[in-house]
Amino acid sequence: MKRFTLAMVLVFAAGCEAKKVAPEAAAAKGEKDPEKDERTPAEIAAATAECVRLEDHVFEIMPRPDTGRGEVDPKRRAQLVAQLPVEDIDQCVAVKDRKVIACMLKAADEATMRACIPPPKK
Repeated sequence: MKRFTLAMVLVFAAGCEAKKVAPEAAAAKGEKDPEKDERTPAEIAAATAECVRLEDHVFEIMPRPDTGRGEVDPKRRAQLVAQLPVEDIDQCVAVKDRKVIACMLKAADEATMRACIPPPKK
């Protein structure tokens, strides 16, 4: 579980593209505050549902240490998703480029999923 959580943190950290800018600096330039989520509650709910589906999909395709394959039982995957820290879902919801999440949802294996992650910006 720790290995999986670490992998997901790295996935979502790489997927985040928001630069850290002080709210005062953004306001002075007339930009939106990058820390403030300006989506509607419906958009946030849709992103949350999409992230729960992604977590389920990750458990489905990522090899488990005990079996060497993903979890095939949907009920067991639901239990595993329910055990994840809420921060994992929140981090996924915060990803601005939803194309990364959509790509990961379509991935048939771990390698394809990892290929969806954009390289870190320098």
